[in-house]
Amino acid sequence: MHAAKAAGFSWCPFLRLKRRELKAILESMEMAERYKPFQVAKRKVMEKYGLLGSRADRLATALLYKMYRLQGVLDDVVAEVLGVEVRRLPAYLRQSYRLAAYLALYDTGRDSRLAEQLLDYAARVAAARFSDSEAERVEKLYRVLRGGKWSPSRDVEVELRLLLPPVIVKRLFKLLGSMDEVERFASAVNNPNPIYGLRVNTLKTDMEEVLKALEEIGVEAWPSRRVSGHIRYRGGLPYERFQPLREGKVVPQDESSAAAAPLLSPRPGARVADLCAAPGGKTTHIAELQRNRGNIIALELYGDRISRLVDLARRTGTYASINPVIGDALRASTLVRRADSVLLDPPCSSTGAIARHPEARWRLTERVLRQLAARQYRMLKEAVALLPSGGRLLYTVCSVMPEEGEYLISRALEELPVSLVPLHGPYDASPLLPGTMRAWPHRHGTTGFFYALLERR
Repeated sequence: MHAAKAAGFSWCPFLRLKRRELKAILESMEMAERYKPFQVAKRKVMEKYGLLGSRADRLATALLYKMYRLQGVLDDVVAEVLGVEVRRLPAYLRQSYRLAAYLALYDTGRDSRLAEQLLDYAARVAAARFSDSEAERVEKLYRVLRGGKWSPSRDVEVELRLLLPPVIVKRLFKLLGSMDEVERFASAVNNPNPIYGLRVNTLKTDMEEVLKALEEIGVEAWPSRRVSGHIRYRGGLPYERFQPLREGKVVPQDESSAAAAPLLSPRPGARVADLCAAPGGKTTHIAELQRNRGNIIALELYGDRISRLVDLARRTGTYASINPVIGDALRASTLVRRADSVLLDPPCSSTGAIARHPEARWRLTERVLRQLAARQYRMLKEAVALLPSGGRLLYTVCSVMPEEGEYLISRALEELPVSLVPLHGPYDASPLLPGTMRAWPHRHGTTGFFYALLERR
């Protein structure tokens, strides 16, 4: 069957996108599967076709964001309708099936002609690159879903309603205690009205100067009620033209991230180890709190990321007290001499930040979660080994998974020579481990974070 017939659409003169635009959009989707983050992959493709900032660029951005936010749901829908395991397919086919499912389920009330044009072209390419049968399956998926001829299983129904996989929903229920609040969390991360943050670098400026600069360019901004020296704002901020940012007077940092360094209370003259330090927001914050009179070992595994940290340190005027070291936090005790205090913010599931990184929710499985927690615990053991008696360690993750937070710290309290230093704000006490703390998107309007402060016995 010809691809155009397989998709069931006609090629009409009133269609809104040109062939070059269609090609660029679909190529952006394919490249987004091969190169991360998807925003960078999309930009490179649009630049290649000379379409940066065009209507095709805007459409690709919107489609990619929505499809990655829905990725796991779309994959499960395809599996139930067609019996096809999407994740095992070539990148182009993965995205073609997801596009068909997305347009059928979520975009039916907008511009059906545009949807049909996209799918017609997607089917043509699928037929040309793979087989006519693939084009037929794209058509079948779209028509079944568009015609309401499919009923989801219970698990998929929950995914469709909350746009969250069961692995996350189950943990959220344990932490939040009710499905009503789980739904409020889902609403907050799926329909974000984002509030952004700037940390004021008090080595160079003060709150009043930055608020005045934001007012002058028409940005709605206000001081944080929870974190000293932090500003919250809504709307777009022209980073490249905002002089306080260019001069290192402010650092883009979410409120819950900016809350971390003050919990460690780094004193001037102290030696601090920041493990997994890049991109350097917390590192430079520690230097600021020490009034640039400390010795901070910033350990980071990747050279390109440590370059970003160094750039930030130079811009903020904190480089003099920061010693960047390329190395693995899993070997921290062999790379770093003893430290008076340690900050550990290890790689995690990023489930606290899914409002801004929508694809993160679908990467998580039970197996991946076990692997992350095991790696985090090994890093925690290395961090404890750096401390003298009485030294303190702040452990943070932007995760809502208790395996990466409460359960991991409970294990450390049983197996390692540490005790818990209770935290009393600025966010909510954890219901699973008193003395630890959690920030929540739906309660606090910020990235989800877990915090635990430990002291070596």
